[in-house]
Amino acid sequence: MTQIDWGFVALSVGIVVLIGIYFQKYAGKNIEEYFIKGRKLSWWLVGVSAVATYTDAGLAPAVTMWVYQDGLLGNGVWWIPYVVWMPLAAVLWSKYWRRLKTITTAEMLEVRYSGKAAGIYRGIYAFFMSFGFVVMLMGYVSGWLTSALNPILGWTPVELILISGIVTVFYTTLAGQYGVVYGDLFQFIVFLVGNLIFVPVAVAAVGGMDAVYAGIETLRGHHAAEFLNVLPPTSTLTGLTILAFVVQGLFFAASPIGGEGFTAQRFMAAKNEFHAQVGQLFNAVLTLIVRVLPFIFLGMVGAAIYPPGSIDEPGEIWARLVHQFSPSGLTGVLVAGIFAAYMSTISTEMNWGASYVVNDLYKRFLNKDGSDRHYVLIARLSSILLFALSLLVAYYLVKGMQTWFLFINSVIFAFVLPLSWLRFFWWRLNIYGEAAALVVGLPLGYIVWFPLGFSELPFWQGFLFLFGLGWLVIVATTLVTRPERIETLREFYARCKPPGLWGPVTDDFSREERLAISKETGRDIVDCGLGILFCSGAILCSISLFGKQYETFAIALLFFVLSGSLFAYRWKKRGVFQGL
Repeated sequence: MTQIDWGFVALSVGIVVLIGIYFQKYAGKNIEEYFIKGRKLSWWLVGVSAVATYTDAGLAPAVTMWVYQDGLLGNGVWWIPYVVWMPLAAVLWSKYWRRLKTITTAEMLEVRYSGKAAGIYRGIYAFFMSFGFVVMLMGYVSGWLTSALNPILGWTPVELILISGIVTVFYTTLAGQYGVVYGDLFQFIVFLVGNLIFVPVAVAAVGGMDAVYAGIETLRGHHAAEFLNVLPPTSTLTGLTILAFVVQGLFFAASPIGGEGFTAQRFMAAKNEFHAQVGQLFNAVLTLIVRVLPFIFLGMVGAAIYPPGSIDEPGEIWARLVHQFSPSGLTGVLVAGIFAAYMSTISTEMNWGASYVVNDLYKRFLNKDGSDRHYVLIARLSSILLFALSLLVAYYLVKGMQTWFLFINSVIFAFVLPLSWLRFFWWRLNIYGEAAALVVGLPLGYIVWFPLGFSELPFWQGFLFLFGLGWLVIVATTLVTRPERIETLREFYARCKPPGLWGPVTDDFSREERLAISKETGRDIVDCGLGILFCSGAILCSISLFGKQYETFAIALLFFVLSGSLFAYRWKKRGVFQGL
């Protein structure tokens, strides 16, 4: 790293700090401004901010690692569930969360369920999400920061996390959701542009794409064909593994790490449900395709020059390529991009976690009559506390990034996933079934994946075991306990207007209202299918060109264009785009 490189890093950090200072006057008004930007978020900011959060410090090393290890379909471990849940979230859950008009997803619990039990469980859920899951998630993201930058800078993990974390804490606590979303916009641009510039540099350094393909052929031998394969199944993506990922995707749209987490926070901050829907669709395109393309190139470059098994930690492939091939100046942009990716994710997670602490714990149980400025102060202090706790997780627990990737992204909520549908589609689900999922499922997920050794077995075994057991426990607990008050359920239904099994609840609604919801549901199902085809076609178009599978590319392009055009036409006809 030269002085020019450090100059780019300093400039990037300085701009983010200035964004935080500028927007502090807006965020300090009240917690609705601080956490959900006063419900004024436009669709394009919904999309860019969400993809920036998904694009953490681990995106570059993780995507590069999966390509290096398992070829063009290596990223199927997250592509498959994402092409299912992201369109579902765009069509269905984005509008559900916007219609609820809550500040957090925990607040929904007292809208969906009734009595003291709902209030108590809201606090338990908020405590777990803020001091449990969000802290662990930030620790996991911090672990990837080390894999990405330690080979380049040679800094210790503590130095990397503390320096970038202090900057993030500063602008996030100042500007809240304003600093998060506008900081995300700048940080995503820095990250993406730097890596797009690096791709031709790295490819040229190894002799061009012909040399890349030749290197893969030489180093992979008889596995080279599978490396360039673009259609499953493969040795790693077996039929049962694909089934597990599809099942995950169907329910992920309303899980705490899918459409119910910080993604839902963006939906709740949107100007209206149409901004939420189009923003999520924009997010899907950016997440599944745009941000991934540079690292497919780089993963192939890594596979062409590093023999399989020659690198102890495959998560460091991206950093090794930067250290080996990036010239002065560009290295600074790339390092700034990783810091930016890290800060954009951590800022969202800090703000998201603090929203539970303030809205669902402090304001709900400890101080119901505080001033707006007082609650904003508590939000800022909570953000600092949550980040400090995440440092302990990063330092002591997160080791073996590939194992943790699957645990964080797939396994941890496998037991809880049935709630994603049952909350919205089945009137009989009650607070006891909801609570059973969290109390039993989350510790069980950790035990199954790590102490019992399921992380060493095919992915589908641990995931489907937990998912099936979740259905059994949630439904059984619900059926042996009393149903919720019908008045509470009717209020929830009136707000959200979900489809499904709501017979006893809809008695008071007119026949016209029920027919309108039924008609909307039919349209939504078709739109979900078109969205899945569109996203799948986009990915297949991209990787089939890398694999030189031109017939597959032509078929995928046809599905991509037809499904996308029909989807856009249907949304235009329904007035979605006019609603922007």
